[in-house]
Amino acid sequence: MTDRPRFHIIQGTPAPQTEAEQVRERVRKAPKPHDMPQCHRCGGREYIETKIGAGKTVTKQRVCFLCAMKGERVVM
Repeated sequence: MTDRPRFHIIQGTPAPQTEAEQVRERVRKAPKPHDMPQCHRCGGREYIETKIGAGKTVTKQRVCFLCAMKGERVVM
């Protein structure tokens, strides 16, 4: 047996950005009001407020609507 590794890692090139990803980057960088939350993943500004619990022990979270439609749960 030799002591040399059989495989080695090379530095690959990053995948080219798709047209949709370029739009998402532009939307994320767009100026927005301070009180308007924005999704860090897709850049969307629509959200659903979910509540769990009753009385004083209610837990609220804002979930991105666009990501939720894709089956992902992204808390804003």
